[in-house]
Amino acid sequence: MSQSRQLAAIMFTDIVGYTALMGSDEQKAFTILIKNRALQKPIIEQFNGRWIKELGDGVMASFNTVSDAVNAAIKIQEACNAAKDFQLRIGIHLGEVVFENDDVFGDGVNIAARIQAVAKPGSIYVSES
Repeated sequence: MSQSRQLAAIMFTDIVGYTALMGSDEQKAFTILIKNRALQKPIIEQFNGRWIKELGDGVMASFNTVSDAVNAAIKIQEACNAAKDFQLRIGIHLGEVVFENDDVFGDGVNIAARIQAVAKPGSIYVSES
């Protein structure tokens, strides 16, 4: 089991209203999920990010620098706003995390997830650190 501890900017994104949409129009929810992946993956890669995993309708990515994470988040929000199909909430936190195989663990991950959860639709929240 390969494990390393390092400082990383963790970005969480979440589709606003996805759970309710899944309950009312499952097909539309899946269509939006596919569009979300197609929109985010190339932007995350463009800014030297690493797509870690999807958590339902959320995406977790890591970046070596906060500026890369913030610039990717801005570009993702711009692309999402241009598409007009859905809105995202994005949270970013710089913290020490543990990379194990293809996953990430630690308080840095938990804080980024909590920041994203309180973000307003269409916004990017970044922790003070």
